[in-house]
Amino acid sequence: MNASGGKVVWISLTLVCFILLYSTVALYVMEEGERGKKNALQKKFDEITVVKQDLETKLKETEMLNVELKTRLKTQEETIAAVTHSLDEAKAENNRSLFKLQERESEIRGMKARLENERVEKDSLLKKIEKANEECLNMKVQLENLLKTKEEMDARAKELVEKEGVSLGTIVVNEEKK
Repeated sequence: MNASGGKVVWISLTLVCFILLYSTVALYVMEEGERGKKNALQKKFDEITVVKQDLETKLKETEMLNVELKTRLKTQEETIAAVTHSLDEAKAENNRSLFKLQERESEIRGMKARLENERVEKDSLLKKIEKANEECLNMKVQLENLLKTKEEMDARAKELVEKEGVSLGTIVVNEEKK
C-alpha cells in the first residue's frame, strides 16, 4: 500500500469513525429525546391521572351534594306543601271569621237601629212626660188656686154666717129655687 492509499484508508477510516460516532451520538440524542418525550408523556399522563382523580373526587362530591340538595329540595317542597295547606286552612278560617264578623256587624247595625228607635221613642215619651208634668203642675196650681178660692169663699161664708146668720149653702139653694 502506498502512502497515498494509506492516507485514503486512514481518512476513510477516520471519516467512517466520525460518521459512526456522529450516528451514535445522533441515535443517543434521539433515544434520549424519545426518553425525554416518554418521560414528559409519562409526567403528563400522571398529571392527567391526578387531574382525573381530582375530577372524579369532585364528581363524587358533586353527586353527594346533588343528592343532599335533592333531599333538601324534597324536604322544602314538603314544608312548602304543609305551609300552603296550613295557609289554606287559615284562609278558610279567616273567611269563616270574616263571615261571622259580617253577621255580627249586621246584628250590631240592627241593634243600633232598634236602639235609635228606642231612643227616639224615649225622647218622645220624655217629652210627653214633661208635657204631662207641666199639665200636672198647671192643674196643681189651678187646684191650689181653687183651694185658695174655696178657702176664701169658706172664710167669706163664715163671715156672712157670722154677720147675717145665713150660710152660703142656703144662699146657693135659695138662688137655685128662684
